[in-house]
Amino acid sequence: MSDWVLVPCLVSLRAEFNAVAPKRDRSSDGSIGDANHTSASDHTPDEDSDILRDHDADAKNEVHALDIDSSGPWPGGAAWFDAAVKRIVDRHRRGEDNRLQYVIWNRQIANREIGNWRWRAYTSTTDPHTGHAHFSSRYTTAQEQDTRPWGLEGDDMPLNSDDKSFITSEVQAGSIAALTLVLSEAYRAANGKAAGPSAEDRRARNWRDYIRGIMGD
Repeated sequence: MSDWVLVPCLVSLRAEFNAVAPKRDRSSDGSIGDANHTSASDHTPDEDSDILRDHDADAKNEVHALDIDSSGPWPGGAAWFDAAVKRIVDRHRRGEDNRLQYVIWNRQIANREIGNWRWRAYTSTTDPHTGHAHFSSRYTTAQEQDTRPWGLEGDDMPLNSDDKSFITSEVQAGSIAALTLVLSEAYRAANGKAAGPSAEDRRARNWRDYIRGIMGD
């Protein structure tokens, strides 16, 4: 087998998963295929395959498939990885990305040409793809070479349940604090007392406790 390289767009995808979870398990990662993969598999270097050799415009010996181990640990647990894979597919469905041909994950497949990136059952008996997600890139030069971000880091990172719980608790705490201050100062003003930053009066404390009882502490 000749020397080969992974297409740049998938190199950048792997790097982004690595950046999100530097200590993640890579046991099920893969690019070049093993003996179970046929010469038509995207895991096969294209110039080594009579089937794939004419799929792209260059003569580089490239692999167009990447497997990413699903076990992590991920920043939001298993739910984060599931959401990340689905977000990549959603971005393709919405036309925000066009680098992939299909994705297989957790007994489902989403394809560019079949179903417009809608998930459907993946019925292969060889591998249900529960231990890793499979990403196959397109064979067009522009897509192969496109290394822009995939949306797994920063503001585009999917929110998991822990993120949502944190945001909800922060909003709730802020609301309680604001209502307590407003009602406390209203009580003090109504009784001719100077405004102050804290609710020191007994009735003001009662207001605070009443609000917290309704909204949660």
